[in-house]
Amino acid sequence: MSVATHESSVSAPPRTWSFVDRRTGKTVEYQCMEGCTLDHRHEMDRPVFREDVWCWFWDENLTLPINENGTPEELRVLSTVVKVEPFSPTISQRLPYAVVELVDDQFIENLDPDGYETVINTMQARLDQMRANHRRLVEIRAQFMARQAAA
Repeated sequence: MSVATHESSVSAPPRTWSFVDRRTGKTVEYQCMEGCTLDHRHEMDRPVFREDVWCWFWDENLTLPINENGTPEELRVLSTVVKVEPFSPTISQRLPYAVVELVDDQFIENLDPDGYETVINTMQARLDQMRANHRRLVEIRAQFMARQAAA
């Protein structure tokens, strides 16, 4: 499977193409999920296992300098892939679902719309806590600097 560009483009019209089912030898016509950004040229008109055909689109990359071992490294954070695997043996994956990449290669997978909303709400609650901590940090830092200046 080819790697897609990481541009989300839900407005991109679905593409229709075909592949040869490796098990039956029959040509299968396939229509991509709306917004699919995968490059399917390696599957088009070629023998492919049905379960190896899927569509997705990624958010734009967002990286932060994460210090895991003493040296900050730019890692991808909080990316979302919307994916569909129409021939998957896992029935829930035959409908579009979300995959959230928390930090480089650390995923929450197979999220239906309700599950994805739960992740978003959980993160929003954490962001609200972070904003409150930011306000406290600003206050504490100002007080600390005032004490240092008075000393």
